[in-house]
Amino acid sequence: MKKFFILFFSIVFILSCQKEEGSKKFAQDPEPIIQDALKNKKILILIFESESCQYCEKLHREVLNQPDFKEKKIKNGIEIAIIDVNGERMVTDPETGAKMEESALAFAYKVTGYPTIIVFDPKQNYKVLYYQPGFIPKQDFMDFLDFLGSGCYQKTKFEQFIENGKKC
Repeated sequence: MKKFFILFFSIVFILSCQKEEGSKKFAQDPEPIIQDALKNKKILILIFESESCQYCEKLHREVLNQPDFKEKKIKNGIEIAIIDVNGERMVTDPETGAKMEESALAFAYKVTGYPTIIVFDPKQNYKVLYYQPGFIPKQDFMDFLDFLGSGCYQKTKFEQFIENGKKC
């Protein structure tokens, strides 16, 4: 009987430690999003995440998955793709146009903390515009989308944009 309980609890423990089969975190392939942004000259935001990142989960739960955030993203013509820093899917580097695995893209941009948010500017051939490591609260992120979508990023700093009542 003792062997049965040990075997039973061992199996339960092993199953609970395995990666969740239906995980949706990296379910959406980032490459079509990247290609759409490049084709349509949209501002592109890549968010680099790892599977176990708690702040990434918080970013999705409190910001990215909120309906008003999604509306703001669409209104401002911004594409957001989630990159798995350990991923093997092939993606396009917005700056160089080279195809590489997600993990190689994370290495190329020296991503070491998660999430890391990188904004690419279509007006400058998708050069990096902003590099932000860490979580961004919802209202700040939404204000940042307005800043990017308005084009004010070309004329002023974000802080000035906010001080001016979201005007350039």
